[in-house]
Order: sequence, then C-alpha cells, then structure tokens
Amino acid sequence: MPPPEKLYIYEIEGRVEPPPELAGADFLGCWREGDYSYLFFGTPRKAQVKAWLSATGAGRYSSETQINYSEWEDGKPLQAASMAGFHLCPVWEEPQPAPAEIVIRLEPGLAFGSGYHPTTQGCLALLRQVFATDPPRRVLDLGTGTGILALASMALGAERVVAVEYNELAVRSAARNLKHNQREGEVLLLQADARHFAHLPAELALANIHLDVLLDLLDIPEFLNKKWYIFSGLPGTQMAQFTARLQASPLQMLVTWSENLWFSVLAKKA
Repeated sequence: MPPPEKLYIYEIEGRVEPPPELAGADFLGCWREGDYSYLFFGTPRKAQVKAWLSATGAGRYSSETQINYSEWEDGKPLQAASMAGFHLCPVWEEPQPAPAEIVIRLEPGLAFGSGYHPTTQGCLALLRQVFATDPPRRVLDLGTGTGILALASMALGAERVVAVEYNELAVRSAARNLKHNQREGEVLLLQADARHFAHLPAELALANIHLDVLLDLLDIPEFLNKKWYIFSGLPGTQMAQFTARLQASPLQMLVTWSENLWFSVLAKKA
C-alpha cells in the first residue's frame, strides 16, 4: 500500500510503549528522544492516545503535529530508481527493471532510506565492486536503516547478513522490506547500538552511519578483523577527520566515491 497522505505525530513526556489497542495498522512507530516519545500514526488518534495516558499514567500528553507525508523525507516522493545495477521500486508499483538489474522492493515508512541519498548510492556502487572482486559470505550491516544494503548484499550472493539499527522507526521499515523481498529468514535484524555488535564475524562490514559512531568503530579491536569495509555517511566537511583516523588504523583505504559532497569509502584489512 502507498504511504499515508498525512502523518499524525503525538509528543508525550516520558518514554512509553503504546499498548496493542493503539499499535494497529495505522501505527507507524515510536521515536524516543531524551525524556520524550513521539508516536506516529497514519490517521488521527489524539482522543485514543489521551485516553490511554489518562487511564494508565504512562506519560504526559504534550502536543500533536500534522504534516504531509511528502514533507517527511525532504519533500521527495518515492519513485522507482535504477543505480549500480539495482532497480529500487516502491512496493505499490510494478517493477520495470532494465535487463540484468536486480529488483529491490521498498516501503520507506518513516526512516530515511529511499535510496536517493548519495551515501546509499555510493555504498551500492562499492558493494558491487566488492562482490565482483571477492564475494563475502557474511556481511555485517551497521546502521541498516530501511535495509537496502542488507537486501542488496543478499541479492549479490551473501549467505548471511546481520543488520543492526538503533532507530525503532527504521527497524520497523527494515522488517517490512525484508518481508517484501522474501528475505526474513536470511537477514538477522537487530534493534541495537551498532557499536555493541561490531565484534561479530564477517568478511564485509558496512557502516553508513554518523561520524562519531564511525570513529568509535575504528577504536574497537574486534571490529578491525574483517576483510572488507565500506564506510559512508560522510559529508565533505568530515572527510579529513575520518581519513586521518582511518590511516592511523590497520585498514587501508582503497577507493573514495563521492557525489554532491557526500563520501563513501572502500577499505581493506592491510
């Protein structure tokens, strides 16, 4: 089904978990930040949310925000796109790939992961390069988002992918995308801090994630025992800092991919 036309977002003071009667088909997820929780719905649920909070005392109702779904990811509607030999197609459209393109069906939900962003495109291009050179059997995808890179890895021939994502909204989207692509039993999806699972064995580690996490990963000895690495999520202003730390590590930078001042890096164990 296409995404909802509008998003109804309820801000609650307190870290809450909505009950089953609220977590129905129109419930899109919960975003927790500090001492606040934000419940996302595709239809108005203000009365039900306030009634639940009043009856249970789980948290204090703060406010409601209504926005168009099209405004959520930079105002860009999700459309089919081809890149790096992949055809990324919304689940509500019929795929029309070019010959030899690999189809990945996507439902973005409320996580930023339509495939449009240059960091995702860079990762897909470098992923192709790794699998063409030395196909990894096991892939560790840290910061999986909506699961695009995990799905691409499986499509290229990986036997097992562990996908780790901290944000609950992204995890919900990734789980749906695994189902849309019939990969539920082949990708282990974990909601957790990427740094807590950096030690897991893999021939390839993917990390399309914030700079502070990338730098922390390079300080974890158990993380530095993979064969191949793809790092991304780097705007040009952060590249010098990341490159300096990478050069001080046991890893060797092989390829730098860039578009619109966003960078992705392919590295290998030296």
